[in-house]
Amino acid sequence: MEPVTVLTDGERCINFEEIKPLFEDWIASAPSDSVKETGRGDWENSRFCIVDYRNAEQAVSAAKAIRAFVPDVPLLVITDFTSLVRKRHLQQITGNGVMKLMLWNEQDPDQLVSGIKKWLQTFGYEAPITMPSALHIR
Repeated sequence: MEPVTVLTDGERCINFEEIKPLFEDWIASAPSDSVKETGRGDWENSRFCIVDYRNAEQAVSAAKAIRAFVPDVPLLVITDFTSLVRKRHLQQITGNGVMKLMLWNEQDPDQLVSGIKKWLQTFGYEAPITMPSALHIR
């Protein structure tokens, strides 16, 4: 697995090749002691997961699946005005990693990229497992 895993149905046609390097650079800039080894085979290198499904049940199912293998992997869940993925769906996802819900605007796709950049810039490597500010949902 790559450091950034994307689980998507492809319906939104988001350019993840533009987004993944943002997370890869963020991961690469982490001090070596802040990136934990999971020892979970193929998931060993996965440090972040992006979930992009229009259908809320599919999004929750995909997020639950990855969290079953890596409970602390951070998740970015993408939603839009027409899909029904909301915070209440995130509450169904188990694990203890952070989750962030971000809005995709088809009319302004750069808004997602700029939102991710702003979110990652709020991060400070003060503790080995700190992540950008996000809501912990259990």
